[in-house]
Amino acid sequence: MESSLIDLVFRSDKRKNLLILLDSGSKNIDEIKEELDVTATSILPQIKKLIDSDLIVQEDRMYKLTVFGEFIIKKVKPLISALEVVEKNNCYWTGHDLNSIPRHLLERISELGDCTLIEPDLNHIYEPSQKIIDSMANAKMASTFASYFNPAYLPLYVELGRKDAELSLNFTQSVWDHLSNEHSNMIKELMSMDNVSLYISKEGIKISEVTVTEKIMLLGLFDKNGKFDQQFIMSFQPAALKWGQELFDYLKRLSKQVNKI
Repeated sequence: MESSLIDLVFRSDKRKNLLILLDSGSKNIDEIKEELDVTATSILPQIKKLIDSDLIVQEDRMYKLTVFGEFIIKKVKPLISALEVVEKNNCYWTGHDLNSIPRHLLERISELGDCTLIEPDLNHIYEPSQKIIDSMANAKMASTFASYFNPAYLPLYVELGRKDAELSLNFTQSVWDHLSNEHSNMIKELMSMDNVSLYISKEGIKISEVTVTEKIMLLGLFDKNGKFDQQFIMSFQPAALKWGQELFDYLKRLSKQVNKI
């Protein structure tokens, strides 16, 4: 029974999409055809299978989930969303080290939603992605953890700080040592701002960067060989911003605030 129910839900996109659609409320056949972009001929046999399995029911020309169907879709929907997130950028997720993402957030990876993979421009390999710079240009707040840091970001943070953006910046000790030695003037200026908080984190966290603003969530991971490849996952989904902020706050709890060089 379990195997056949799994097959019923997952082996047909039409059945799966119909269950997700009906999770938002009852629909008639015309609404189903329009929203799923299907014909009556193709969807009616799938509807019959779902009715026969007591997942949906027809009442007065309207189709809706049964109580059993509601229970199943509530359990299945997060899994479907997680698979969609991973499948869209499968090479990234399977090729990078996920061990530093806490389990409770990894289990909620579906919240990242429709992600974009940011890859390095081979003609400007040592420069930060222009997409990232543009997305942060007018941020009112930014939380960043970085265990690999391109100093080209520092002028951006100084500019944001001067515009009274709320900044929370968390660097590993090695990154902090480099920035405070090589770019001390900008670090001192950031330290002088009441709207900027600086933290130092321990080494060994296998996350190259997580940045959250009021508009974007940016996640960078080291690959499975421990190398930084300048690839990032970016999402604009509200749930992804919350997810990213939770990850940043988790890392901040493992850090110490710093008030001087």
